[in-house]
Amino acid sequence: MTVYPDSTLSASVIWPNPIEQIWQLLPTYSQTSPNWKRPDLGLCDRLFIGAVINSPKEQRGWGSINWLADVFQVSRPTLYAIGERAKYSLLSVPSQLSVVIPTIESSDSKKTIGITPNRVKRTALSLVLPGGVSERSIRDCLKAAFDEGRSPAFLSELIHEAGRRAGEILKRVDHSVMGYVAQARDEIFVGREPILLMVEPHSLVITGLYATDDRDAETWGCVLLFTQDRRVLIKRLAEDGCIPYDKSCKLAKLAVAIQKDVWHLIVDIRKVIHDLEREAYQNLKKVEQLEKQLCKQWDDVVFAKWIKPYEQFENLLAQIDQLSFWYGCFWDAVELVDWRNGEIRNRAINQWLAEETLKGIKQLPHPRIQKLVEGLEKQLPEMLTFLDGIVEPLTDWQAQAEQHFQDHSSAAYFQAIVAHFWRLEHAVQRNGHKNFREAALKAQQWLANWIEDDPQLKKLAEKLLNILERTVRTSCAAETINSVLRPYLVRRRECTDLTSRQLFLNLFVLWFNMHKFDRESRKGKSPYEIAGIDLGTDDWLTLLGYPPD
Repeated sequence: MTVYPDSTLSASVIWPNPIEQIWQLLPTYSQTSPNWKRPDLGLCDRLFIGAVINSPKEQRGWGSINWLADVFQVSRPTLYAIGERAKYSLLSVPSQLSVVIPTIESSDSKKTIGITPNRVKRTALSLVLPGGVSERSIRDCLKAAFDEGRSPAFLSELIHEAGRRAGEILKRVDHSVMGYVAQARDEIFVGREPILLMVEPHSLVITGLYATDDRDAETWGCVLLFTQDRRVLIKRLAEDGCIPYDKSCKLAKLAVAIQKDVWHLIVDIRKVIHDLEREAYQNLKKVEQLEKQLCKQWDDVVFAKWIKPYEQFENLLAQIDQLSFWYGCFWDAVELVDWRNGEIRNRAINQWLAEETLKGIKQLPHPRIQKLVEGLEKQLPEMLTFLDGIVEPLTDWQAQAEQHFQDHSSAAYFQAIVAHFWRLEHAVQRNGHKNFREAALKAQQWLANWIEDDPQLKKLAEKLLNILERTVRTSCAAETINSVLRPYLVRRRECTDLTSRQLFLNLFVLWFNMHKFDRESRKGKSPYEIAGIDLGTDDWLTLLGYPPD
């Protein structure tokens, strides 16, 4: 299963020049309708957006949707909605030459749908997931749709029964077809009670989601054992700096590589910089107030009071400046690919840079910075594990590339081109760094020119892209699942005990693993499909025993 579709490596494109030239010809004001939610987008703007959205992907070019979103200051769903509305309006308007008069159907010819107990249950579970509707609102929805309500006891029993069935199905799933995989783990809290999560970062298959009353090392050890009981072959673990994690691996007798999350550390440094800036601003306000008094009338006592906050302000500015420099160095130390030249990083080089960065930060005396240093020191030994994991697959790929080129320098140059494209595309698409867009477009065109007439070279490029994409540096996959799960937990107030909460989590895991993504490279595929797990159907409700009538 490849991460990047074939269109990513298609022939070079020439946008945004033609699209931008047409956009510049649009009038500054055009006809609007009071019914439109965005009155700032006139008729000409909407027709232009519809034309770009409904153009074939190979013609409109890579990144055109992001370009439209930036130009018109709208979200991607809004752009697709405008494009769909334009397509529907143009294709569905009847010709003026032939007016079709609709015929009134008799009541006997109308199709009727029977309201069966199975249909009611299927609708109710669909309102739970993905609808996220509470039990009281489910009752109102069923009443509005079918003129038949159901009691809270019926709905609660339905969710519990479906959760029990989902739990049995999840126990039978064979995750070994994924091979040896990394596992990201994290926890989310409902009040003070944790929910422990295990997820495979590449396909986003949730391999374990457990409602517990604590999150100590023994509980996490049991979770690791349960995950292996489901035939998950754990190659490495991606995690943050939670204290019980290390001991849990020892209790579960699991000896695998540990990848400490680098994203949390980067965020921590940025938070410290912001805290110091706020502290410096407070000192600056004191300095300005005292300076106003001195300007009105000189006073040695006021001047003595002015010296201390001024010195603190200057000291904080100096430390902020140095910490900002080391922040950039730390970011560079945890990179997989150098965005400047496409070089795939070496563990020794990054380790040296990380250690020098830590030495530099240690020299800053502020207590907030020293507390930050303690966390960096603890996680530094396992922070660059991802560079060890990429060595073996990258060595195999390099051997294949040298065999194809019959020249080491050409193979190395091609590797840099592919890695450079991956890094810039990742910065634009995943991280939203718009300043890399032009460079990413050039890298995409340059790579497309290389592989345009060589199918074998295209396969090599696709393989290297997948190697880089599968390299796990963070536990952000678990954070992603947490962000999807949290809104559902807010609406499930009836899950007050661990048993009912676990039954709902079983439902969530089955639904999420079988639901189809609707964006980016995973579009149209479910996590189970990406992982190669086949359960015989793509409908999770049918699998639970509630097939469509």
